Amino acid sequence: MIQEYVSNLADKMGMKLSQISLVDGNQLGCLDIYLLKISIKVHKVDALIFKTDIENLENGKVSDRMEVRTRSALNRLQVMLDQIN
Repeated sequence: MIQEYVSNLADKMGMKLSQISLVDGNQLGCLDIYLLKISIKVHKVDALIFKTDIENLENGKVSDRMEVRTRSALNRLQVMLDQIN
């Protein structure tokens, strides 16, 4: 579900992502977060996403917090791409 959401946001921003993944925060020592990893070719960015936001998305509700964090990550990725062009 999150992959589709992030991909749709990226499409609206004119970006074609090569990878979207979600790492459970338990592996990182945090119980209530996920690490969202987004990349285009060799350029990668990460964003912390709360589990409650993922649960809300699965229930059809997008939280403002998750949208801001996701757009921020995509904007950072766009800046990286703009610097090489």
